Amino acid sequence: MNALSRRRFLSASAKTAAAAAIAGPVIAGCSTSSSSGASSVTSKGDDVLTLGFPGTPKTFTSTQKLLSKFTKQTGITVNFFTTNTSSNTWVSVFQEISTRLAGGQPMDSANIATEGMLLFAKQGLLEPLDDYIAKDQAFMTSFYNDIDQQMLAAFRQLDNVDGKTYFVPYVYNVMSMWYNPSLFKAHNLPAPAPGWTWDDFERAATTIASAPNRYGYAISTPVPGPFIDVYPWVLTNGGQIMNTAQTQCVSDNAAAIEAAAFVRNLVVKQAANPPGGTYNQFTAMAAGNLGMFGGGVWPNNSIPLTQSQINSQVAIAPWPKHGADGTPVGLAAFPMFKSTANKKALWEFIKFSVSPDFQAADVGIFSGGMPIRKSSATTYAATLPPGTDNFISELPNSTMIVGVPNGSAVENQMSTVWEQILTGAVSPAAGMKAMQDSCNQLMTQKV
Repeated sequence: MNALSRRRFLSASAKTAAAAAIAGPVIAGCSTSSSSGASSVTSKGDDVLTLGFPGTPKTFTSTQKLLSKFTKQTGITVNFFTTNTSSNTWVSVFQEISTRLAGGQPMDSANIATEGMLLFAKQGLLEPLDDYIAKDQAFMTSFYNDIDQQMLAAFRQLDNVDGKTYFVPYVYNVMSMWYNPSLFKAHNLPAPAPGWTWDDFERAATTIASAPNRYGYAISTPVPGPFIDVYPWVLTNGGQIMNTAQTQCVSDNAAAIEAAAFVRNLVVKQAANPPGGTYNQFTAMAAGNLGMFGGGVWPNNSIPLTQSQINSQVAIAPWPKHGADGTPVGLAAFPMFKSTANKKALWEFIKFSVSPDFQAADVGIFSGGMPIRKSSATTYAATLPPGTDNFISELPNSTMIVGVPNGSAVENQMSTVWEQILTGAVSPAAGMKAMQDSCNQLMTQKV
């Protein structure tokens, strides 16, 4: 999940730390009961948890209140820190977590998306959860029955390691198109709707970009991400980046090459921002200077407007299609690091993250994603911009994106090659072949 998630956890008494967490790879610790850094807090038992999140300041206060609920229910204090980095990609987040683990800094768990789950599980850093699940069988059975079964089956098939369960997912994201209805109306363009096409999208993007200081579509910066920028275009053209088993990169196929060429053409036409740089699609959308950008639920926590303003100024549609309906889907969970001395407390937090009350009211603000419980997703969607329900209806057409061996290097290579294609440094055909060759080589390396 790239994304995946944009949350903000900085001490209310440390305003300068908030700015640093957004600007670069700084770990800014804070606590629901103290303003001291997480690195200074240690636990001798199941009374304190130290948890990591990728975050920015916007929802710090609400997140602190949510974690206070957990403390009131269990007596367990939560100290939290940001894993946010300047590049704001899952690759950099995983590197931040790995560095913290290797350095022996206190951390019981961290929010990890499907892209990184196998990376940590196969390195032997995680504790299996099967015994804990068995002890809370009734609760967990009820929870699993409340998840989209197709998504759950795909998750279990691709993310369980050696028949063991290391992750209990609490949130998911798929990719949709966020757009500015006012700009579509001003240019007499039909509003995006289920079934719209790449041709419809290109027409809208180029038309909106014809105005000064405005783009029709935003490419992620500072680097394009596989989940956000690559998979949606390839999947909606009936192509593949990885094979079905996610064991081999197969990006050198006609549909993927055509998708890359399509997005490159948007850059050539100046309908999209040039790759790289510091262009901020969230502030541009808030200012009315951008027609569309791709995202899951997390942009709702990143657009610098109030919720009522976001709901009135922005809407969401499925990704436009060319050869097929499609979207990547990513899940996130809090695994149990073997190094934690607080296993019982952490299991209580994992259960809290999937509890009906938390899923119904709090998980969206907390995670930047959709509640994984079906019973909660529809209710939550009604509180967000029009079209948020597409995040639910798109699930039958979704492809689970999981981590692969040497996953951080593979994801980084996908981003690098895609950026080279979009800048014109390599042709789409040569680039997608290079992506396939280099990613398959990287997947054979032991890390």
